[in-house]
Amino acid sequence: MVSEDLTQNLPQGSFEERVLSMLSAIQAEQSAIRTEMVAIRNDVTVLGDRLTALEEKVDRRLQETRPMWEGVQAQIRKLDTKFDIVIRELYEIRYDHVILGKRVDELEKTISR
Repeated sequence: MVSEDLTQNLPQGSFEERVLSMLSAIQAEQSAIRTEMVAIRNDVTVLGDRLTALEEKVDRRLQETRPMWEGVQAQIRKLDTKFDIVIRELYEIRYDHVILGKRVDELEKTISR
């Protein structure tokens, strides 16, 4: 029915009251967002402090273990040098073995003639 009053569905209260109500709601939301941001900032600060403490702890441990690690590296270098010598001697022994084997073969041929 066309004669229905379309203004019945409009919100109650004056325009100023509605605007002030909306502004109040916006301020409340903004306040909640600020509170969350402060909490996030505090969490980030705590995480930063924990990370700094962890980095310091790792640095201390590195300083403590560096001399041991350098000692291990020196021992590995010594072992590497010793293994080079052992391998060289092993090749010499194998070479001598081959030479001796050939000499034995020649002697056996000479004896069997």
